[in-house]
Amino acid sequence: MRNKRFIVLAALTVAALASVSIAAAVVNSGSVAGVSATFNTPNVARSVQKTCKVNGGDSFTYTRATYKGAAVSTDARLNGPLVIWAQSMVDDTTGVGALIGNFRINGVSIHNTYGRIEAALSSGQASGSFRGHGTGPWGELFAGLNGSFTASAGFASGNLGTGSGADTGVMLHPGACVRLIYLH
Repeated sequence: MRNKRFIVLAALTVAALASVSIAAAVVNSGSVAGVSATFNTPNVARSVQKTCKVNGGDSFTYTRATYKGAAVSTDARLNGPLVIWAQSMVDDTTGVGALIGNFRINGVSIHNTYGRIEAALSSGQASGSFRGHGTGPWGELFAGLNGSFTASAGFASGNLGTGSGADTGVMLHPGACVRLIYLH
């Protein structure tokens, strides 16, 4: 009688452990989710500009500034106050230049995203990418960037991961099936 109880108890324990293992495998399988946001950063702080003119040629404006505003998204990690710390260099004659910097979106509660922003600038338009890390849950952000940009006014009608093709955005969630891709 005692052996039968032991066998039944052992069978139930094995079944429970198998269920937990299967549930853990499903939870930790990872995913790739489409994400997007719109944003504006009309508040410019700590702006420093320097101009340089090439003999007989174009003049260039270098700007280092902090741009503050908000991002709006259905993904909590991309919805909230946005700060971009950036440097830009623009040819004043052609309107062509580049922007590099870092960003942080303080989402609701523990949901945040931070990372790197890089863009080409042409005639007041930015085209580039956001690359970062999301928390709550953890994920790796890869997203296209487009919108209006001027060094003195920040971003207007900015899009993170909206559109199609080169402008789409994804958040990789790590797990057994999805590996994180670290780019340096």
